[in-house]
Amino acid sequence: MRARVMHPRGHTRLPRYVRGRCGTVETHRGTHVLPDARAHGHGECPEPLYTVVFTGPELWGPDADPTTTVSVDAWESYLEPA
Repeated sequence: MRARVMHPRGHTRLPRYVRGRCGTVETHRGTHVLPDARAHGHGECPEPLYTVVFTGPELWGPDADPTTTVSVDAWESYLEPA
């Protein structure tokens, strides 16, 4: 999956350093309240939540340590097919 490139006004929990980067869904964490929607007064808006793993080279380029990984919990609306 690819983390969406997004620049919302206000609250989001998608780190900028993963936006536009491809990762692997490691775990489905169930359905949870989307904090972005709640922070903007749109109610709970439950969505599936996933743990997505990104490699160091995907995030920081070919010179990054290939054994480095970063895991991010991302709601479904933060992701798109790669």
